[in-house]
Amino acid sequence: MSKLLKMLMIALLVVSCSKQDEKTAGDEVNLTVVSADGTRSEFVVENAVTLEELQLGLMNRDSLPAAHGMIFNLKGYPKAAMWMKDTKIPLDMVFINDGKVVWTFENAKPLSTDTILSPVPANAVLEINAGEVKKYNIKPGDKIEHAFFDNSNPVVLEALPEEDAAALPTEAGKKLQPAAVE
Repeated sequence: MSKLLKMLMIALLVVSCSKQDEKTAGDEVNLTVVSADGTRSEFVVENAVTLEELQLGLMNRDSLPAAHGMIFNLKGYPKAAMWMKDTKIPLDMVFINDGKVVWTFENAKPLSTDTILSPVPANAVLEINAGEVKKYNIKPGDKIEHAFFDNSNPVVLEALPEEDAAALPTEAGKKLQPAAVE
């Protein structure tokens, strides 16, 4: 086999491996918090969309890199209820409704099974390291730029099927059910 052909085959192998890495790395996406004054804070987040992802969240992890987190798609559920069961990392929770921050909960206690319930409607929750809400000055009214709030992306905006609702954290032990769709 000629030297040129061998080099071409190696180049193709490297390119194909790189493309595969890009596909598997697709689980993490960018999220931007835009404050009223235009300040932009960038995060790398994992999307929690499926029942398994929503249930597992950030459980059983020993650490979370700075400016990283997870965003939970709760579209279709009347109340956003979270907890820290089996979550070892102290977290801040940013409750979001239609792309705007509506409430924050700081320093959620690791391993707690207490329900953290948004006092206002929210269809997504961003979990980040404890202290980052203060560090990045995240507050109600800030805009969130993320695919969950891009109306051209209906796949991630679909509500979780009704039969999966029973497995999500609930308010005082009540089963969380999706909102009625008209």
